Amino acid sequence: MGGRKRRFLLFGVVNVLLTNGALLLLLHLVTIGLATFISQLLNLVLGYWLYGKKVFRVQRFAIRSAAAYGGLAVAIWLLNWLGIRLLTGAGLARGWAALALVPLLAALSYGVQKTLVFRQDPALQSVETTSAPDPAAGMRQRL
Repeated sequence: MGGRKRRFLLFGVVNVLLTNGALLLLLHLVTIGLATFISQLLNLVLGYWLYGKKVFRVQRFAIRSAAAYGGLAVAIWLLNWLGIRLLTGAGLARGWAALALVPLLAALSYGVQKTLVFRQDPALQSVETTSAPDPAAGMRQRL
């Protein structure tokens, strides 16, 4: 698995743990609706920052990428909702249905973030995929 995919999974776990931890805390302090809204907002903001800076290593955020990330979040939410309804209609328990969708939705999310949300200049992408320069190569060329 490539470095970017590994970072995506790692920071995805971080995002899930932090936002669900916040949700659990908020459920003791405010109404369910407000708790879930705040945790989803935290998930959106934290996810945008983590994936942008830590996974796709963007230098500066743009309005276009923020809007695209927000649209992706809504699309993933709707697909999750529809998928759970379809799978439970086919006889699968809600928890298992939700769990079964995680890898599919994560793969879709990664692909959309890579190609649309945090799309990079192809010249910059080649820099990340090449290995570190060999310091001795310059000396060999001069010899």
